[in-house]
Amino acid sequence: MNILLAAEESAGVQTIRLLSNSNHNVKGVLTDTGSPSKGTPVATAAGKHGYSIMPAPLVKEPSFAEWIKDNSIDLLLNIHSLFVICPEVIDALRVGAFNLHPGPLPEYAGLNAPNWAIYNREIQHGVTLHQISTGIDTGDIIDEKKFRISNIDTGLSVSMRCVKHGIPLVEKFLRNIENNKSITTKKQDLNKRKYYRANQVPNGGQINWTDTSDQIDAFVRACNYSPFQSPWGYPFTTRNGQKISILKIGLTDHTCSAKPGSVGDPINGDTSIATADYWVTVKRCLVEDIHVDADSLLSPGDLLK
Repeated sequence: MNILLAAEESAGVQTIRLLSNSNHNVKGVLTDTGSPSKGTPVATAAGKHGYSIMPAPLVKEPSFAEWIKDNSIDLLLNIHSLFVICPEVIDALRVGAFNLHPGPLPEYAGLNAPNWAIYNREIQHGVTLHQISTGIDTGDIIDEKKFRISNIDTGLSVSMRCVKHGIPLVEKFLRNIENNKSITTKKQDLNKRKYYRANQVPNGGQINWTDTSDQIDAFVRACNYSPFQSPWGYPFTTRNGQKISILKIGLTDHTCSAKPGSVGDPINGDTSIATADYWVTVKRCLVEDIHVDADSLLSPGDLLK
């Protein structure tokens, strides 16, 4: 079967490895090609296997459908590539287009599903392999895998588990196609659909100290992709107009009655900040891209907003 792969990130690299060990014919890899000197992980992996590398935005171009037809492409796999595939390209494929989505559908359609799952304090998340239709993340479900998440997970750790559980779904799908098994699907209940936009971040990325300590902790963890760049950026607060990014907070059992956002006396040597219910602690902050100790920046009596 002739396959076209649109892919990014480590999940894309792992999918290239799967395809290279299959009997399918990879006709091309659509990806960010990066700089001429460095390239990107997916482009590098594709090059090592001798696959043709094409710019990822081609899937948005109706004229690309002619290339699809001329090269007898059966199916397109979309693995963490964020370009919306135009209807003409989808229609030109003999079998169809399929997407690996890092969230359960239809409840977590759109972008940054792992972040939102943590922020919403879910105890379960999932990954979904589905057909690509004209709507974003609306196609019939091919396969899915649910897994538990905890109150110490971060945006990065949940994203990595989506890859861990998602790649086997792709592997199973490719194996079934290779063995000429029919593709079974399940329609989404779109009444349960919730769609998260690319630029949608809680409170514009600013910490709301009037939230409970658990909710603030969930927001900070959802933003945490260290050492990689977070799609939500760093959660921040302000003091007298100065922007201060908070990298991590610690939960305590110290109840507080101070005004939320007030800086209190140190707790176990760490700077404390009042929330709606308990004090939280902060060790390190980021100011103008420079890491600083919180106790050298914040003093008891300061008010954060």
